[in-house]
Amino acid sequence: MALQFSWLAVLGVVESYCTKPREYCAFPKRQKPPNANKLLRQDIPQLGDAPIRQAPAGADRQRFENDHHPSASAHHHHHRFHFPGHRHTRSKEENSKASARDHHYGQPTRPSTSREESPAGHRRLKDQISSPMASRTTLGVQPTSPVQSANSTMNRDTQPEQRSPADSSTGKRSLFDKIRRHKNDRSPADSLKSLPGSTKSLQDPSLRSGKVTATDSSPLKRSRDGSIATFDSGSTAKASDYAQSDSPSQRKDSSVKHFHSHGKFPKPLRRGFSYETSASKEADKARNASVANESYWNLDTDLSHMEGIVSNPTPLTPPTSGIFVGGPIEEEPRKESGEKTGSLGPGAWDAPDSWAVKKVGDENMGRLGEIDEDGIPAKAEDHGTPHCVRVFRVDSTFATLSAGVNTTVSEILQILGKKSFLQDELNNYQIIMRKHDLQRHLAPGERPIAIQKRLLEQAGYLDIDHIEEIGREDNGYLCRFTFVPTKLSGFYSLEKDPGFVKVQKFSHIDLQGRNLVTIPIVLYKRAAEIISLNLSRNLSLDVPKDFIQSCINLREIRYISNEAWHLPPSFSLATRLTVLDVSNNRLEQLEHADLDKLQSLVSIKMSNNKLRQLPSYFGQYKSLRSLNLSSNYLETFPDFLCDLKSLVDLDISFNSIKALPKIGQLSTLERLWATNNLLSGSFPDSFKALGNLKEIDVRFNSITSIDIISQLPRLEQLMVGHNTIWIFEGSFQMIRILHVDHNPITRFNLTSPMPTLSSLNIASAKIAQLDDSLFEKTPNLTKLNLDKNHFVNLSNQIGKLRKLEYLSAAKNPLSSLPATIGCLQELRFLDVRECNLKRLPVEIWCCSKLDTLNVSSNVLESFPMPTSTLQPPQMDVQGNGINGSSAGSASALSTSPTYEELGKLEDFGHRRPSQASAGLLSVGSSPAGSTRKGSIVSIYGPGGRKASVISRTPTEGPITPMLRKDSNISQRLTTTFGGSLRHLYLADNRLNDDVFDQITLLPELRTLNLSYNELYDIPQRSFRRWQHLHELYLSGNELTSLPSDDLEEISSLKVLHINGNKFQVLPAELGKVQKLTVLDVGSNSLKYNVWNWPYDWNWNWNRNLKYLNFSGNKRLEIKPNSSFSTNGSRDGTDLTNFTSLHHLRVLGLMDVTLTIPSVPEQTEDRRVRTSGSLAGSMTYGMADSLGRHEHLSTIDMVIPKFRGHETESLLGMFDGQALSSGGSKIAKYLHENFSYHFIEELSRLKAPAETPGDALRRTFLALNKDLATTASQSLDEKEHRIPQLTHRGSITGQTLSADDLNSGGVATVLYLDNMELFVANVGDAQAMLMHSDGGYKILTQQHYPAERRERQRIREAGGYVSRHGKLNDVLEVSRAFGYIQMMPAVMAAPHITQTPLKEQDEMILIASRELWEFLTPDVVVDVARSERGDLMRAAQKLRDLAMAFGATGKIMVMMIGVSDLKKRERNRYRGQSLSMGPSQMQDDQIFPSKRGKRPRDGPDDSTLARLDQEVEAPTGEIAIIFTDIKNSTLLWETYPEPMRSAIKIHNAVMRRQLRIIGGYEVKTEGDAFMVSFPTATSALLWCFSVQSHLLAAPWPSEILNSIHGQDVLDSDDNLIFRGLSVRMGIHWGDPVCEPDPVTRRMDYFGPMVNRAARISAIADGGQITVSSDFIAEIHRTLETYAETDRSGSTGSEETLNDDVMAQAIRRELRSLSSQGFEVKDLGERKLKGLENPEFIYLMYPHSLAGRLVAQQQRAEAEAAAAPPDPGNPASLERNSQLTIQPQNVWDLWNVSLRLEMLCSTLESPGSSSLKPPETALMERMKNRGGEVTDRFLINFVEHQVSRIETCITTLAMRNLVRPFSAGHNILEQACPMGDILEEISAQLAELKALKGNGSTTGLA
Repeated sequence: MALQFSWLAVLGVVESYCTKPREYCAFPKRQKPPNANKLLRQDIPQLGDAPIRQAPAGADRQRFENDHHPSASAHHHHHRFHFPGHRHTRSKEENSKASARDHHYGQPTRPSTSREESPAGHRRLKDQISSPMASRTTLGVQPTSPVQSANSTMNRDTQPEQRSPADSSTGKRSLFDKIRRHKNDRSPADSLKSLPGSTKSLQDPSLRSGKVTATDSSPLKRSRDGSIATFDSGSTAKASDYAQSDSPSQRKDSSVKHFHSHGKFPKPLRRGFSYETSASKEADKARNASVANESYWNLDTDLSHMEGIVSNPTPLTPPTSGIFVGGPIEEEPRKESGEKTGSLGPGAWDAPDSWAVKKVGDENMGRLGEIDEDGIPAKAEDHGTPHCVRVFRVDSTFATLSAGVNTTVSEILQILGKKSFLQDELNNYQIIMRKHDLQRHLAPGERPIAIQKRLLEQAGYLDIDHIEEIGREDNGYLCRFTFVPTKLSGFYSLEKDPGFVKVQKFSHIDLQGRNLVTIPIVLYKRAAEIISLNLSRNLSLDVPKDFIQSCINLREIRYISNEAWHLPPSFSLATRLTVLDVSNNRLEQLEHADLDKLQSLVSIKMSNNKLRQLPSYFGQYKSLRSLNLSSNYLETFPDFLCDLKSLVDLDISFNSIKALPKIGQLSTLERLWATNNLLSGSFPDSFKALGNLKEIDVRFNSITSIDIISQLPRLEQLMVGHNTIWIFEGSFQMIRILHVDHNPITRFNLTSPMPTLSSLNIASAKIAQLDDSLFEKTPNLTKLNLDKNHFVNLSNQIGKLRKLEYLSAAKNPLSSLPATIGCLQELRFLDVRECNLKRLPVEIWCCSKLDTLNVSSNVLESFPMPTSTLQPPQMDVQGNGINGSSAGSASALSTSPTYEELGKLEDFGHRRPSQASAGLLSVGSSPAGSTRKGSIVSIYGPGGRKASVISRTPTEGPITPMLRKDSNISQRLTTTFGGSLRHLYLADNRLNDDVFDQITLLPELRTLNLSYNELYDIPQRSFRRWQHLHELYLSGNELTSLPSDDLEEISSLKVLHINGNKFQVLPAELGKVQKLTVLDVGSNSLKYNVWNWPYDWNWNWNRNLKYLNFSGNKRLEIKPNSSFSTNGSRDGTDLTNFTSLHHLRVLGLMDVTLTIPSVPEQTEDRRVRTSGSLAGSMTYGMADSLGRHEHLSTIDMVIPKFRGHETESLLGMFDGQALSSGGSKIAKYLHENFSYHFIEELSRLKAPAETPGDALRRTFLALNKDLATTASQSLDEKEHRIPQLTHRGSITGQTLSADDLNSGGVATVLYLDNMELFVANVGDAQAMLMHSDGGYKILTQQHYPAERRERQRIREAGGYVSRHGKLNDVLEVSRAFGYIQMMPAVMAAPHITQTPLKEQDEMILIASRELWEFLTPDVVVDVARSERGDLMRAAQKLRDLAMAFGATGKIMVMMIGVSDLKKRERNRYRGQSLSMGPSQMQDDQIFPSKRGKRPRDGPDDSTLARLDQEVEAPTGEIAIIFTDIKNSTLLWETYPEPMRSAIKIHNAVMRRQLRIIGGYEVKTEGDAFMVSFPTATSALLWCFSVQSHLLAAPWPSEILNSIHGQDVLDSDDNLIFRGLSVRMGIHWGDPVCEPDPVTRRMDYFGPMVNRAARISAIADGGQITVSSDFIAEIHRTLETYAETDRSGSTGSEETLNDDVMAQAIRRELRSLSSQGFEVKDLGERKLKGLENPEFIYLMYPHSLAGRLVAQQQRAEAEAAAAPPDPGNPASLERNSQLTIQPQNVWDLWNVSLRLEMLCSTLESPGSSSLKPPETALMERMKNRGGEVTDRFLINFVEHQVSRIETCITTLAMRNLVRPFSAGHNILEQACPMGDILEEISAQLAELKALKGNGSTTGLA
């Protein structure tokens, strides 16, 4: 029996090598002869003379010895046999005994199922697989396996009458029946005796047919890295898929293809499924060819020497089949790599890795996070609650199990075995886990329930969601477990892959995403040709060492996103490797990877792993040029990396590195990327040694100085934005690009010329002025970004930038532009939006290449007119060739220096118009086509334009000739921007109709935006001047008509916005603009008969319309008219129908009266709004824009009276990814199904533990799960799962295309229940709650991947964040619906906010991302509140301003008014009011409210101009307030530049709150304000509001780091002091009121004003002091205007004004009451210059109550230390003989204190500012009163002199060792005095040694 078993194993191995490595031949059908021993003796002579010995002999001996020597050739050391009785050196088999446990893992020498098994069993299995109920869980079509075991199963369906006689026997087959083939099939050439001599090469695979292959049925690997089984659950295996034949001819030499446990089920569309293959003729040819080929091993058949082969008899039928892989894993601990597994004793051998034999030392390679390094699954926390899990079977049925969270696969298999009908033994079953398109086998020790639980948590589920019950459902969108037989799995093969069949060259092999377990066989023969090998996204791939050794020319390996914890050890054998990319894995350490053997490496990429340290051998790579360690967990920069003398590129971004101490040793480094780390302070001095460094990117750190960087000689590009740099004074030698944006810089100065600088970005800083010399030192500058600073004006020297092409100075308080701007002959883009420009210099016309000019949101009153003598200003410009035009200027324009977000450094050309050069803005879709936005980055019309717009070639038509008689004007304009300007933005200014006289001189305009000006009429013949005009924006004016005759002349017009005007009719000529696609006529007064088409416009003549908005026209009626017969309409068209508009995407009919029978149906690509502007009892407004998109992707949701309740409302915005193929079905699906799911979740809430916020979160998760499940289920499952959705007409999985399922969307939803507001959002659509006091609260959270917490979550879920800030380098948001393939890195768990609405809450706004990118929150609030009387207009104005600022993407704005909710709550139980208020409200709803226009004599500040107009100067009894900044004089002297910015911030806060609350600015003196208020409540409210807003102001860093502006917290850690500290004093009285004759503003005089000034002088910084008169007025107001029941008031005309004032006072009182305040009596104080004392009080809001405690404690401490008689300064005694005065002594003391503080500061390295001395003790001694004796003064003076001498000596010593240089901060030399003394000691010792040497020399 033992002999028979051994021969079976021997011949199995021989047969396995008759073809090629890892692809074994199939045995014929096994037969059992009557007498096995007899047949064995008869056939032994046929086997030849090859004795089997303890050690091989002859050629076998040589081959055996070569296997153990590294120098053996590739033909030798690859092939080692594994004989029974031999112990594999890496196996766990014990030769001495065979335990019962071996039967579970077994010696797989034979199949467990006998050949006599009835064919019905096979047919039953086949029928199960091809069941029509099979779903995506059904096994897919099976390809050819690359590995065939020695005992593959044969054809089990052979009918009994067709079998050989031996088949009828009941015994088992003999050895010779196993050796022998079918008699009729066996030829002489097939006999073993005729085999040729032993050869050392394998058979050429090309000589045999690839069709006759079989796979092994045994699990060769039971570890995770070798047990992937992938199948396509989207297909159903059919009976025809199994190539079985019952005929003898077809059955002849047939072999049954058996699934291998390591393989995968590929996708049916790519490869076929062949359960059995029968191709006897081709098999015969293959066999004959293989015999003819000399590729067989010599077989040792000497049976007389069986030592080492036959040892212990083993069972003939082990429980499992396959090559023996050793005993259970638990028998022996894993050995470390490189550790010997034992000596090679007799019979010991190592099988090649390509055999897929179980490798003990490598068993943990490639494990996922579910397995720890020891191969043991990490146990999850188990609270004892059983969890449910759904496990599918191959026939698409499933079993739901309930077990503990740490239940293993083995235990689950036992449970499933009892619940399932098994076709085989339970040991031959396994569980497959699928995650998206990747699958793998689970090892017996893994815990599927724990895996599922963690994935559900990563998807956003919480414990309160009952995760244990969620497992009952199908969670296949995250993972799916399938219970399958082991034999239904196999290897992946490339033989039938059409991509590889046609491959002629194998130099670059791409195997990514193929679920490989090992390398396919087809690559072995061509291994020597492989240069590049991509193995990415194969979760359990094992890379055999013999294959890597065969790849002798391998240079590049990509092993990306394999979720591997360890690198395959075979990588270390690729000794010629130059590129290794192992990014996006889970590597924690590399100590055992043996990468030190790869000394030829040139590039290593290890980004997005879990590395906390690197092995020291990383410093030994002599050829390494590129190293990427980004997105790891490095906390320190390894010093040994500084030994890389050839390193050129280094990326350490997204780590936690705090310093780079020795990086200066990398002398060859050229590029350094270190973004998003913890770098702080300055760079080390050694950094200057990086002489070859060319590019540095250190954004998003805490760097405070770049002085060291400026000394790098070859630096060309520096990105240092988003740091904490305060000051820069220096220069760079070769810098080209310098970006220091988003730093609190207050002083930026260049000390020497920088002729190489071409791009400078200092946006979002705090710079108030640039030195004139800067423009002289940068003559070749082409891009300059000065956005968001504090510039009041620009230097005239800017005209010296003759090569400047891009200039942006948006959001600055610029009051004028210099005339020298006309010298910028190369300027093409100028953005000065949101400034305070009142006029433009006429010299701007001389910018002859200007393409885009944006002057929106200024205070322009006119546009300059070119004069006949217009000439460019002359400036004295030195040489350097700057007078000529730059040859490369056009290409340079495609970049942009604006960076508002993380990343996008390289995407210069893909900016929006406000962020990119105007000349070469790209036209077309965004390069990130897979991102959600996908917007077209262009400011041109939807049709785009050609790329050569800058070049004045006639590509867009010739320049329109001027129609004026004066030809000199036409000729003169050709030298101005009249021939180049194409995009002009003048929105939100004060322009009147005269502006058309100037802009009609611009014939090349493509875009003209004149929205929100003061236009009343457009002159005739104006439009015809613009023959190429594409976009025209005239919104928000006073227009009543359009020049109808001109409309025919602008045939190229595509976009027309005239909303917010006073149109009553539209001219019929508008229908002749055939290319019109966007028309917005909302919020007008339209009222005309749409049937009157000969005279009035009808939409049916503009068939290309995509966007048509009538919303807000409350008088417009669209109704059928019987008076107009069919003959009266043109072409018999129904003029009230919209069906002719086939391209219509958005149709706005809100507030429009409709009596037509039908409106267009809504689809995912069409939105029709027909509701009113009231959502229940709340006012509602909305506006949107398609932007450059062709299809709809954003949908709004408004459901008043939600669930039938008057007090409930549901609002939402669903912003899907814009697709080129159609509308967003994702957004449509969410819109139609959200309310249904939300109602269900609300009904399931368990109060009070759960809130509607939990229901919102569960609704988000449920909807996302439905979307994801739709993507992962087949059609029959979808119909079964979601029938409840189809009856509501919702979009289902049947209509979701592949593009839809790969896309996604963001959402923001508001649920209002009475006064409780719940907000949930995912993505970047934000919601804001606006207050009546001008404040706001952001209700949502922007989910950006680069945010630290989101980045950590993404990495834990298996995703990564690129350096551009995108998730997986694709998605710009980290939370969203959809994006199935990126789950759970992308999840839909929303951010939840619960906010109770209060009295001051006014409006809620929801807006998409595009709006927030161009409008800051304060601008949004100001604009919305300016139109708060009509929310439709407010929403439209916000959208229009965003477009005026440069937005080109899709925009949606939704606004809901909540100011009346509190009133509704109060009036719920009151009677109905009889006032006329409601009727007036109804009138306002029908007729547009009259909007207040900005007066032309308004403030010259665009920010203030957006606010309410200033109140009239109050007279009579009023409140007067004086304010002053504490220590402002000292701050100005110490920090002059920061104080310039700080004062602007201070003034802006004061004036903004004055406009909002209603105060009058009397005058300012320096930094002091004098203001007046008509009521005491408004005065107090203003003081409280200003003090609160000053705490949140963006103060310069120098101020915040000074002792006068540093943060101070109270005992509860509430911020009570920060930045400038302002004192305030309020007094109430009746002053003298007279207007000032010069300023024409009201001024106040008299004792009341004097008293108010003295009261403010008593206050300390941050205090509000008030008089007793003011307190009395507050008490009177509280008593008079207390809230009373006024429901019976009818109102009267005589009390109307009083009611207005009373309402304002009550509103102010409610606001004061809501925040609360405290009053403290300071007692009676003597006021300077006033005879009578005054009782003074302190007032604080509750939020700043900590100030009261802090200042009280300070006062008590000072009082306790003071003597009884304070206040009188000390004086000399009467008989004093001294001539000095005590004041001189105090001054001397002050000097000593200041010197001591300086010395103390120099002791502390890193100090940023000099702290002032503590003079409190001196002041107390100075003011203690009494006389001072001469002796005391003399001794005291001596003490002070000694102290001063000591300080001077200390400073002198410091100056000797480390000299103080002029122009440098003395604090940079700070160091401990001990260091100074040590250096002095060292120098003295050196001097002494030199003297000693000199003396010795002299003596000699």
